[in-house]
Amino acid sequence: MQELAARCPKHPDQEALGICARCGGFFCGLDHSRVGDKEYCEACAKLPEVDYLEAFRLRYWGKRDGWAWIVGVSGLLYAVSGLPLLTTGALELRASASLFGLACLAVGALGVCFWLGLARARLGLLAMPLIVTATNALLVGPAAAPIALLTLLPAVAVYFDPRNRLFFKVPVERAKLQKLWHRCENNVLARIGLQVSLVSLLLLPLAPVGLVLSAVAWRRVDPKAVPPVGRRGQAIAGTVIGALGTLVAVVLGLGLLLETR
Repeated sequence: MQELAARCPKHPDQEALGICARCGGFFCGLDHSRVGDKEYCEACAKLPEVDYLEAFRLRYWGKRDGWAWIVGVSGLLYAVSGLPLLTTGALELRASASLFGLACLAVGALGVCFWLGLARARLGLLAMPLIVTATNALLVGPAAAPIALLTLLPAVAVYFDPRNRLFFKVPVERAKLQKLWHRCENNVLARIGLQVSLVSLLLLPLAPVGLVLSAVAWRRVDPKAVPPVGRRGQAIAGTVIGALGTLVAVVLGLGLLLETR
């Protein structure tokens, strides 16, 4: 007697293709997703603890990042500084001052649009250094252009920054999203512990704090967890540096105590 093939519980008319890595239920070709190197049913694939990168993406989707505030505030300052130049009373300086004032207002408008998250403002960010460069070249001379163009490098870096792309609701490749998640979310305590331990090289009383934070972060490391918990190297470095700093602080403290007796 021929055995019946397993069926998908959600779509009984469909033959099951596999078993969900989380709940153990069958799924078919209509309701399964691959997350990382594992297959899940449609319901489990949507859970934050399964597709943590998608949950991370949604958390920052359309949310302003630090660059949005920096560019927005800088643009506002440019606009404020440009307004008085348009009303200068010196006749011999009026043309150049007005030109520079208009450039400041243009940069200011682009900065505010960038802060608001307007889609075309991302390209406007690249135009900001070009406007300043062209204005400086006209007013000061060609020698000022290379210096002003240096501001184009950070503008390009911001344009391609994955976190800023999430703010503008621009899709980010999963590999870059993984790196961004690691930078922002993965065992942040290890990074903080290492930083505190390094600062304790100058301020010894902070050494025990760095030691404790790094030791706790080291204990949390679990590459097989979902999401994985990493930064083992930073946790170890912070623990070692913190331990050495604590040891030095204790020795110095005992030395001072013995001297006072």
